[in-house]
Amino acid sequence: MAKPMNMQPIKNFNPMASRLVLLCGILCCVVFSAMPILARDTTAYAYITNQGEDTVSVIDTAKNSVIQTIAVGKGPVGIAVSTALQRAYITNVESQEISIINTQSNGVIQTLKINGAPVGLALSADSNTLYVADWFANKVLAINTQQARVVRELNVGDAPAGLVVSPDNKWLYIANRDSDDIAIVDTATLSIKKRVKVGSHPFGLSLSGSGKWLLSVNVRDDSVSLINTKTYSQQTIKVGYHPYCAAITADEKILFVSNTQDDSVSVIDLATNKILKTIAVGSTPEGISIDPMTQRAYVANWGSNNVSVIDSKSLLVIATIKTGEKSRAFGQFILSPR
Repeated sequence: MAKPMNMQPIKNFNPMASRLVLLCGILCCVVFSAMPILARDTTAYAYITNQGEDTVSVIDTAKNSVIQTIAVGKGPVGIAVSTALQRAYITNVESQEISIINTQSNGVIQTLKINGAPVGLALSADSNTLYVADWFANKVLAINTQQARVVRELNVGDAPAGLVVSPDNKWLYIANRDSDDIAIVDTATLSIKKRVKVGSHPFGLSLSGSGKWLLSVNVRDDSVSLINTKTYSQQTIKVGYHPYCAAITADEKILFVSNTQDDSVSVIDLATNKILKTIAVGSTPEGISIDPMTQRAYVANWGSNNVSVIDSKSLLVIATIKTGEKSRAFGQFILSPR
């Protein structure tokens, strides 16, 4: 049987001091409860390449306004952004280089010379590798983002353009415009596993968040190819005239496709593969990305030098943002918050 605890009287007990300690504790609780809780930044930023004036416009998507314009190389086209690295990578096709932007300061911190015509860009899922499509040399470069140098390269099809990487980091998908196919590349060996024939002149690529669906935008066929990445089976969906890029919502229910010669965006229900609506936007829409926080689609309009913002629920244009001359934004251009 355990011994009872020997309770000793407290010596020199001071009731006034005890009350003061209790009061102090209550005041501290009140003070800390009244302190404001700092909200986590939930704002995404869109980086829009302006090929006609050699700049990048930075859009605050919470305010839908340009907060900064950054000078880069000549003829900026492609873009890839990394939240982990806080970087935006820009292909400058005319000056044959890549501008690296620190997205915290929004300044160019480094320029990488490319002996070719860099167009499309994509980052690996871990942000360790930047893939660059060399339009003229018919190859793709793999750049180590920590060392900022080319470490591998691969000869692919004719005129490689759009690039995307699978969420598990195992596969790189390359749209070869003049070969009318998609090259499926093993990222571990940087070797081509398979080629999938699609429509005429595939250019933009988009991949669903789960990695199940790959979208090829076929410019000359006025169509998109919806490819199952497990079986490589595909369906063809007709869209507007001269489509360019595509983006899929996070729930994988809606597909947005920019139609450059129709000045419109086709909205496709991926459950039925039918067009829900055709939305008029600015002149010559090209790049398109979706804000992960609001699920709004941002469309860069080359001809009207602005960006249209589409609400994915109402399917209405809710804002038009003035950017720079000949806005393209080819690639994934919206930087998610940390």
